[in-house]
Amino acid sequence: MSQVAPRNGQSVDPCGYRRIGLAWVLAAVLPVASGALTWHIEFLRPLPFALNFLSICAVAGLGGLWPSVAAVAVGVGTRFYFVVLVDHAPWMAADAIRGTFLLAFAIVICWVLQGRRREQQKSESALKALHERTEALVDALHASKCASWVIDLDSGRSARWYEGSYQVFGMPFEELEKLPSLAPLIHEEDQPRFPLLVEHMLTSHEPAIYEYRSLWPDGTLHWLEMRGSRVPGPGPVWRGVTLDITERKLAEAALLRQEKLAAMGRLASTVAHEINNPLEAVTNLLYLARGDTSLSPDTRAYLATAEKELARLGDITRLTLGFVRNNSVRRSLRIETVVDEVLSIFRHRYELKEIRVERHAEPDVFVHMAPHELRQILTNLVSNAADALKVESPKIAIGIRVEDGDAVLTLEDNGSGIPEETLPRIFDPFFTTKADVGTGIGLWVTRELVENNGGAISAESGELEDGMKTRFRVRLPLDGVGRQNEVGEVVAAD
Repeated sequence: MSQVAPRNGQSVDPCGYRRIGLAWVLAAVLPVASGALTWHIEFLRPLPFALNFLSICAVAGLGGLWPSVAAVAVGVGTRFYFVVLVDHAPWMAADAIRGTFLLAFAIVICWVLQGRRREQQKSESALKALHERTEALVDALHASKCASWVIDLDSGRSARWYEGSYQVFGMPFEELEKLPSLAPLIHEEDQPRFPLLVEHMLTSHEPAIYEYRSLWPDGTLHWLEMRGSRVPGPGPVWRGVTLDITERKLAEAALLRQEKLAAMGRLASTVAHEINNPLEAVTNLLYLARGDTSLSPDTRAYLATAEKELARLGDITRLTLGFVRNNSVRRSLRIETVVDEVLSIFRHRYELKEIRVERHAEPDVFVHMAPHELRQILTNLVSNAADALKVESPKIAIGIRVEDGDAVLTLEDNGSGIPEETLPRIFDPFFTTKADVGTGIGLWVTRELVENNGGAISAESGELEDGMKTRFRVRLPLDGVGRQNEVGEVVAAD
């Protein structure tokens, strides 16, 4: 409802004007009616101003001083009319005294009511200000993802949460207050530190800060930070706030991953560059040695084998430098050709582990991407498959086909498989199950390369067809132009 602002700056409800108007009307009507009743009803005549008294109270309550003064005047005039003009009786001094008393009473009653109104207005203003501050506090709590609480550790009950707080546990606070403790809501890995927090709150007066994780009912994991201070007094009563710091933790983790990746990139570039220098020297020496006509056929064969191994080492260093310096030009590549190149690099590892490799490839499936990126994708997948094969009759199956207009590459192995709880995290950077040798960036880099080329990668593990346990599936956009122009032609990757 709209309000009118008078000169004193206080808002006045338009209903107030209607109330004052009604008071003026009653000031004219009620004294006349009460005078008439007093005059015509016999047992009221000894109390000629009794009903006037009630009328003045009603008018003063509605309209304040001036309508009540008018009611007194109308009442005295009505009394004068019936006594002097109607009954022809003399006007007694007592009547004038009664009128003066009514006037004084009206002034007193208005003064009291005005004081009460002022107190009521102050209370309403204070209540309105408190309501506004409460709303501002609730807005601030929700904007900062914060919840306020108070807990009395001697009471043996859970914390009491202030109404309007952000639901930091993903459930209504009424349910939280039914719990005997917050311990069940804390992640199992963070629970060993919870008794230490309780001990600190029981024995110390220093502020408490506690970070922990909580699993929401919807299955999402959130980071929370509790900050509290002890209330002065004999008992261990604490007040504080709990903040949802999940976004901050994710940002910190992302920044840490970027720093690690940058450091590993610099290290990989340095190592690969340093390896290349002696590698070129040894390669040249072997080439010169093979030109010696005095060497026996066996020695020449050994030198040829050494050159092949050095060429394989050169491929590895080029892959590493290619990962660091992403400056290759995209072009049409036949997936099967690149698969052959990568498998040749891992040939000795497969022979040592007696790994059988099966390939099922449709002819001439082309993609359009940088050669080193496709090699990097295949190298990471093939290397992980080789590491997972610690069973009898190890086998890897590689499939290449066209599906729904995309090139689809599948790589399966019959190794140990991926645990169900680990599978959702295998593409996270720096997540690894190889505690001694793993860096945790291989599959993350693989996913980044696939998605940067408009593709998608997925993984599944369990009891698959033909005794397989793990399957990686890479889908890349098919290079239809390359297939038409280069059917049957082997496209070598740089």
